[in-house]
Amino acid sequence: MLATSNHQGTRAHNKPLVATENLKKHFTIEESLLTKYLAGAKNRVVRAVDGVSIEILSGETLGLVGESGCGKSTLGRAIVGLYEPTEGNVHFQGKPLWGQGSIPKTALRRQAQIIFQNPYSSLNPRHTVRQIIGVALAARGVGPQDREAETIGLLRRVGLGEDHIDRYPHQFSGGQRQRIGVARALATNPKFIVADEPLSSLDVSVQAQIINLLQELQEEYGLTYLFITHDLRVAYHMSHRVAVMYLGQVVESADTDMLYENPLHPYTQALLSAIPSVDASHRANRILLEGTVPTPIDPPKGCRFHPRCRHRMPICEQEEPNLVPVQTPARTGVAKKHLVRCHLHIG
Repeated sequence: MLATSNHQGTRAHNKPLVATENLKKHFTIEESLLTKYLAGAKNRVVRAVDGVSIEILSGETLGLVGESGCGKSTLGRAIVGLYEPTEGNVHFQGKPLWGQGSIPKTALRRQAQIIFQNPYSSLNPRHTVRQIIGVALAARGVGPQDREAETIGLLRRVGLGEDHIDRYPHQFSGGQRQRIGVARALATNPKFIVADEPLSSLDVSVQAQIINLLQELQEEYGLTYLFITHDLRVAYHMSHRVAVMYLGQVVESADTDMLYENPLHPYTQALLSAIPSVDASHRANRILLEGTVPTPIDPPKGCRFHPRCRHRMPICEQEEPNLVPVQTPARTGVAKKHLVRCHLHIG
């Protein structure tokens, strides 16, 4: 199904293009006045992202994986400035997105783009492809006289034709619409793209085509990706490094080969064991998690994963572990940084 893996590729620079600093994004659920008056209800807070610090190196793909509702998409949107953080900040090329000395939002829009999960709802149904991509080209400063040629060039680059330029989104298949979304993201000549579950609504054969396209574009344009997915097979083939999220927090992060060969966090181990396989021994080692995902409105005290963890200890119910480095040998014998949030690996 999939293209060759991306995690063996080279990275342009050894410094972060994007970094988050204790990033938090909380949403308040307002209760009605009647509910507050009669039942004494208080407003509730959804802790969608709750203290995430990550770095994405220039030229690399960071895969972000986890169950639905863990905060992956919220984190991605906060990183490109669509959500203002409740606490913490995002730094793009060393400049903060919010506060004193922040990068202008117009400059950020040109350099950081997002490919949305649903390629139909993210495209204006009343606009043709010419208009959809033309808006992005205008934001880059391309004059009206040059936009048609630029649009045709972008369409061809993503595998579409010149005859598609005056069609509407409903006239395309899901895979074609996602290609239009990719072309629109490229139109501003960005350095960084958040790909938010770009394959989830596509069939398997089209998924492979889009993966190939994204990898080719990264090589050609020197792009940096945050690739959000719930499919660990896709994350393996796309990513140089992988970060695993659970209930608003990153619980493990490492180079792709290291994480898949030696997962340290019990949650990561369970996710990897759930990858479909025809190997009977793999199916026999499937790890079944207890219970259901807790609500981000009222996360568990201590380690957020402990109610579902088969290795839980008394300390897990009382103290929240930090994300700490654990040195593990790589294939080459060179120790690389492997971060994990678990009491089993602290101390």
